[in-house]
Amino acid sequence: MQMLLLALFAAAPAAATDTTALLLVANKQEHTLSVIAVGTGRLLATLPTGRGPHEVAVSSDGRRAVVANYGDQAPGSSLTVVDLVSRTVQRTIDLGEYRRPHGIVVLPGDSLAAVTVEASQAVLIVRLDGGVKHAIPTNARGSHMVAVTADGRRGYTANVPEGSITELDLATGAALRSLAVSTATEGVAVTPDGSEVWVGSNNQHTVTVVDTRSWKAVDTIPAAGLPYRIAISPDGRTAVVPGPMGGVVRIFDIPTRTERAVVDFGAGAGSQGPVGSTITSDGAYAFVALQGTNEAAMVDLATGQELRRFPTGAGPDGIAVYWPRR
Repeated sequence: MQMLLLALFAAAPAAATDTTALLLVANKQEHTLSVIAVGTGRLLATLPTGRGPHEVAVSSDGRRAVVANYGDQAPGSSLTVVDLVSRTVQRTIDLGEYRRPHGIVVLPGDSLAAVTVEASQAVLIVRLDGGVKHAIPTNARGSHMVAVTADGRRGYTANVPEGSITELDLATGAALRSLAVSTATEGVAVTPDGSEVWVGSNNQHTVTVVDTRSWKAVDTIPAAGLPYRIAISPDGRTAVVPGPMGGVVRIFDIPTRTERAVVDFGAGAGSQGPVGSTITSDGAYAFVALQGTNEAAMVDLATGQELRRFPTGAGPDGIAVYWPRR
């Protein structure tokens, strides 16, 4: 597999960020971001972040990443913006009164990010060049993760203690509606066209499918263990659901809502991983943070096979990938 990846990128200059696949991993125990070249497996940089970086997102051009500094015992209130060309910290964005930033997505255009601030019951629209543009109240406790449609117009938060999701108009800054889904709703993802939201229940061990047109739950899918996160491929056909308690990742076919494969990472992953997950822009591969072994794994979504692992820092959690389109 390593030779295949090297061949994919051999035609482009090795130092050019726009032609090199990059894996970004937030290491929450050591408060760093790992920047890894996928083709070679080489660690390009380990950069400092704020305390307790839980999630990371990358711009569509692969030039910048932004990390949500959730904090540890003390609530965090900042984002770290990283220049991936120079592999340096570009700036720290102070979120002021807003606490516990967590779920984060870079919006189309690469100048803004949507980030949940869990303790403040809101989603912020933040300028990556610095400053909060506006806040969108979710009016719900524990708005932990946010999923965004491909056009950047709609966002959906999972509100953990309330067992609900909230739909947001990211352009106008309005909370549109909420829906009670299950209990302990944490993992959330939306299909690129915005037609379905997939929501995990940590204690029911299920994934609920919500039709956004009817605003109703239309299916409940068993997902044994704890469906900690959900990622949906850009083509809208595949959902990846990490289950840290069982050390597995479940791969679902979205059109049929059936489980296609289970990837078992072995006893070493244990109850501490896999956690964060991300899918490449072509929908071919998933990358998963393995918190128990301080690694990230690459998975072939067509076969359900683990291809390789990359060493990370301590406590890998949030993960993102820049995967150039070819």
